[in-house]
Amino acid sequence: MRRDVQATSGDVRRKDLRFPARPPLPGCPALTVSLGGDTMVPPVQVSPLIKFARYSALLLGMAYGSARFSYLKPFAEEDRRIEAEEKKKQEEAARIARELAAQEDTILK
Repeated sequence: MRRDVQATSGDVRRKDLRFPARPPLPGCPALTVSLGGDTMVPPVQVSPLIKFARYSALLLGMAYGSARFSYLKPFAEEDRRIEAEEKKKQEEAARIARELAAQEDTILK
């Protein structure tokens, strides 16, 4: 029997392995967080320079994505147009093949 499963009178219960109990780290009282919510660490003050860098990277990424999208859009439209023409040709060839098959004289008619 596995260690994380306990059998009790026909009832199988699984131990909660998501949050195993850990002893607090020595010398680091700020890193000990109770899962019960009793002691929480206060939020860390983030430097304005780091905030500026994060939002700048976000805005630059959005600008790059917009520019890249507008660059690739004509190529995608051309690909869609070519695929539509090929699909029409394939449908026409399939229609002609069906008509020819319907015109053949067979014993099975």
